[in-house]
Amino acid sequence: MIVSLVLPLAHAEVGEEEQGSEVELGTLQVEDWQEESEGSAESGYRHEAARVGPLGKVPLRDTPYSLNVTSGELFENRGAHTVSQALKTNPTVATLMESNTYSGLSRVMVRGFTAGDQGDFRDGVVDRSFTFVPLENVERIEVLNGLSSFLYGFSSLGGSLNYVSKQPTATRQASLALGRYGGGMDYQHADLGGPVDPEGRLAYRVNLYDESGSTYVEGSHQERSLMSAVLTYRLTPDTRLFADGWYQDLDMRGLQTYINVNPASGVNVPSARHFDAETQYGQDWTYNKSHKSQVGVGFESSLNDVFTLRSSFRYGNMWRSYQYTTATLTDNEGNYSESARGSTRQTERTYSGFALLDANFATGAIRHKLTMGFTGHKYRYTRGNDVTTLLGTSNIDSPTDYARPSQTIGQTNVYYHQFYRNWVIGDRIEFNDAWSAVIGFNRAEIRQNVSGGGTSLGTASYTQRKTTPSYSLIYKPAREVTTYLTYMEGLTNGGSAPATAANAYEILSPSVSRQWELGAKATLGRMDLALALFHIDKVNEYTDPSDNTYKQDGREVHKGVELTATGKLTDNLTLVGGYTFMTAEVTESRNNKSLEGNIPVNVPERQGRLYMEYNLSRLRLPDVTLSGAANYSGRRPVDAANTDYLHGATTYDLGLRYEPELAGHKLTLNLFVNNLFDKDYWSYYRSGDGLLLGAPRMTSLTAKLDW
Repeated sequence: MIVSLVLPLAHAEVGEEEQGSEVELGTLQVEDWQEESEGSAESGYRHEAARVGPLGKVPLRDTPYSLNVTSGELFENRGAHTVSQALKTNPTVATLMESNTYSGLSRVMVRGFTAGDQGDFRDGVVDRSFTFVPLENVERIEVLNGLSSFLYGFSSLGGSLNYVSKQPTATRQASLALGRYGGGMDYQHADLGGPVDPEGRLAYRVNLYDESGSTYVEGSHQERSLMSAVLTYRLTPDTRLFADGWYQDLDMRGLQTYINVNPASGVNVPSARHFDAETQYGQDWTYNKSHKSQVGVGFESSLNDVFTLRSSFRYGNMWRSYQYTTATLTDNEGNYSESARGSTRQTERTYSGFALLDANFATGAIRHKLTMGFTGHKYRYTRGNDVTTLLGTSNIDSPTDYARPSQTIGQTNVYYHQFYRNWVIGDRIEFNDAWSAVIGFNRAEIRQNVSGGGTSLGTASYTQRKTTPSYSLIYKPAREVTTYLTYMEGLTNGGSAPATAANAYEILSPSVSRQWELGAKATLGRMDLALALFHIDKVNEYTDPSDNTYKQDGREVHKGVELTATGKLTDNLTLVGGYTFMTAEVTESRNNKSLEGNIPVNVPERQGRLYMEYNLSRLRLPDVTLSGAANYSGRRPVDAANTDYLHGATTYDLGLRYEPELAGHKLTLNLFVNNLFDKDYWSYYRSGDGLLLGAPRMTSLTAKLDW
């Protein structure tokens, strides 16, 4: 059993967001009805609160952590259909993996580390996924930067991504959207919801989605379908029951190919100008098929003025299979060798949940908010060893078409079983209106059992336990300003060796990481501003070129500053964006002293985002909104020795939105162009796979009718 005590962080002024005028954290937060204006374009895409894991929904300005919320309406207006596109306005997030490659994964990097590598979250519950993350049933994405061990016991160093599902609305609503994106992908999306009975005790939200067409890569094709439903039932005025479920099928053909380099042998990162992102450098018979389904249940109940009980459980089941090609440059003239790699079906079953008892009480003039309970998850994952077949040679100026090889795919022979549980106790202590503190301790446990797959995997079984503390001091010099200082330790799962390493797929042992964070949050007019200075210290993991083994050696230190801004500069002008400046280096390397002072692989030390909208009401065109964006990512090293880098790049976007009324209903016509000037650039580097070209100029066009 997985147990966790987690504490509420603040007093929530809920207002119109939920039914009821005011709710304290630690008491029931009824979220039957979704806020109509929060996160909307009219509000400047601002959110007042977010779910902080099992803490529930808390005010953003009262959390002693760097927490950024991306509105669903914002990424819908940008024509985003993948996680990396949706989070393009967040200056703390860097792309790590794209979902249109062989893996089907969407992964991002925050503070130089993978965010959500221990599993993303859906409505505060762990939701592991190695397939395409659908956005059509997501109301917002919450990114908690840095360590989150106090909240979840274990920790993803980069942070955690929480996908908040669309909830039933107070009145009946329906929308239908038709559009095209990604080079030739046609889609249809229906979104329905509202109360079922006159009293509104039973309510629902249903999303149906289907797409089919070609991507921007020649010879490609993609099909995806999604069905999603949420039901809520108010058993009593203080008790709410809920259930949800969704499933998705994905079939991608003609996958884009990674371009691998080897700086140690003199083959350097080529200029992206020599490539064409629309050209198929692999083969059009490559594919990635996947399926995912999950169901969840839960309840929230206010027992009395002191105690509140909350519980949720989710079960997920998914599989994927793929065959793709790898390309490795053999010289600096554009020649490369090409191989086909196939895998047997990989499967995973995930069980996750929490049960929390909140208590609010006072000792004299000091207020306490305490939570007791459990949280965690376990999963079972199976796969077989990939089979690789050499196809031959090719050149970037005239890629060779090869026939699909007949590969004998091996049987499933690797079995992972990981189990996470946490014992946590914490208290939110309110001394007065200005000063408060958060003190907590977490007894985290990670268990791993691996069998099959060879010697390295066969010995990768362990159990590790660690008690880690977290301390936060919060000071409010003014009503609209919050400052904080937080120290946190976390038990972090080891990384997974890439497929090309000698110990391929091995998951290394857990380690303890530490983080300091000093931050300030303020609201100026209709703008929300946040500043965070951070320092993270963890074990260094890398592929040692001397023996091609993925291993742990020394420490890795990341420190930097993040600045974010969201809201309305004027009634007509909206701004979302910011900048991240970071220094990252390897320290205390024992086995390889030459690594000390180097930047870890694939870590960008500079990153900036600026997205702006301007409504043309001053020109007597109140239904028309112009938008534009600038997206900058700094250079990234492609090897541990820092022999070579992929260059930084800046791209620009442009959009036009028209929102007239049609027979009393709102019609939205949205045109958005990504990479307006069709810049050639490398979007990121993945260890073991190589470089991936950034997407070319792409147009998204949507027509949506609400009624």
